[in-house]
Amino acid sequence: MITKTTKAALGLAGLGVLAGCTETLDSQQIRTGGISATLEAVAESASSTSVTATLKAGGDESNTYVILSGGDRISAEADGETVDMSAESAGVYVARFKTGAEDTEFKVLLDREDDDDAPGNAGTLPAPFDLEALPSEPASRGEDLTVAWSPSGTGDDMQIRVNGSCIFSRTIDVGGDPGTYTIKAGTLESTREDEPETCDVDIVISRARSGVTDPGLDPESSFELKQVRRDRFPSAP
Repeated sequence: MITKTTKAALGLAGLGVLAGCTETLDSQQIRTGGISATLEAVAESASSTSVTATLKAGGDESNTYVILSGGDRISAEADGETVDMSAESAGVYVARFKTGAEDTEFKVLLDREDDDDAPGNAGTLPAPFDLEALPSEPASRGEDLTVAWSPSGTGDDMQIRVNGSCIFSRTIDVGGDPGTYTIKAGTLESTREDEPETCDVDIVISRARSGVTDPGLDPESSFELKQVRRDRFPSAP
């Protein structure tokens, strides 16, 4: 017989699944080949880069995070400097460097106490760039908006992300590095068609390239290195 208490417990469990509850796993309980490492090196300027390692069990879309314990440790290297990565949250490790120069090589090394190490994660940063000034007066979403950056013409791809309280978030893959991109009229859509509003919109432009990951890790592991620049402009209906 299923009691009311049992039904309530099952209901709470179901809500937990729907909410996408996260779980953790001690690294001593998993082999190196079962760890999916999502690695990022993000340079916010020519003199500052953050390296982040997100460790999961069950693939990069899993909600099970791997917490390093015992003698397991993870570190990052750049310009001859080695930094032990510190835990920012469960399964997420971060190191910071005072460099963001073009072609700086970053490495991430996973050292295991009782299993195979994974030191072969490496990649180089794309070139820094600067954004040209965006409008200080409200820019109509019904008109084209041109975004420009320099230098340009590299072999790396650019991406634009736009987000604000009065518009739906939008991610645009530019394709290549042309130096300018025109956000066409109507691309930025108002969240309220009945009463469209004006608000400040955040724009994030990134130049990215891929690195390599150690073959001993889960095949879904990845390493992305990018330059990121941010700005804000007022957006009007």
